[in-house]
Amino acid sequence: MRYCGRYDACPWIEVLLKEVVVSEATVRSLPKINGFHLARPALLPLFIYLALLLAVSLFFVWSRITVVNLEYDISRLGVELREVEQEHKRLRLESAHLRSPVRIERVAINELGLRMPSLEQVILVD
Repeated sequence: MRYCGRYDACPWIEVLLKEVVVSEATVRSLPKINGFHLARPALLPLFIYLALLLAVSLFFVWSRITVVNLEYDISRLGVELREVEQEHKRLRLESAHLRSPVRIERVAINELGLRMPSLEQVILVD
């Protein structure tokens, strides 16, 4: 470093003093206004609040999507249940038709070649 006899004569001293003044300005406390101390805003509680708000909002959206999906599943299963019930009714009607004595006799005579027994072939059991 160079030595100057006076502070105001050396330009590099002025630069150092300006740096000290700037650093003091950034370190000093915030001023008072009308008796109230101004303070830096506390951002952590705000971020925590926003995070909780986001979490609750996401949970709400997720639950609504789940409810809508379940409603679609219930609707689809209702349609499927009605189709199965119609199929069940159709099968019961077909079963009743296939078990009718008139149909069984017609199939026995026409398709299987069976005939009614004669009186000699009939045996009564007491």
